[in-house]
Amino acid sequence: MTAVGSSADTREMGLGLRPHVEVLVSASSRDTFEQVCGHFEKTPNVVRRTRVPGGGTETAPRNEDHLVVTVPTTAQHFWSPWLTIEVTPRGHQAHVLARFSPHPSVWTGFAFCYLTLGLVGAVALTVGAAGALLPDSSQTWAFWVAAGAVAAMGGLWLFAQVGQRLASEQMALLRAELERALAASR
Repeated sequence: MTAVGSSADTREMGLGLRPHVEVLVSASSRDTFEQVCGHFEKTPNVVRRTRVPGGGTETAPRNEDHLVVTVPTTAQHFWSPWLTIEVTPRGHQAHVLARFSPHPSVWTGFAFCYLTLGLVGAVALTVGAAGALLPDSSQTWAFWVAAGAVAAMGGLWLFAQVGQRLASEQMALLRAELERALAASR
């Protein structure tokens, strides 16, 4: 099992909210998953094998599986990354998608705040625009609320970037383990 060809086959996103790595491996998805899972289980990291999101009771081998890896419990803190690895078939190859994120409750809270601020901003813009269309109406406060919501969303994005930088050492360790897991089978 080897990673395919050149660096053009590996894509990495480093500046997003949830950085990820994609790799095509020239082996079956089951073999690739077992290789990656076996490698991570030999490390001190916390490893959880999961089924497709949403769970399920199926126990037979599958072509698609998920693996969640975190740093050892003693090294975990608020910003510790979770590495979710999905292995799916692509013809006679396996597509490995490894995505970094914070703890699911942190990520859910972050997404909920973004949704709430977006909704507040949209409602405030609607109220402000409606007030601007009416004669003798002073609804300029709504534009300030919308601007505040946008500023808060920008603050959340900066907060996420700071969190990624705080977790960068642990992310690099998990990334290196993933590279070793894929290289071990070359």
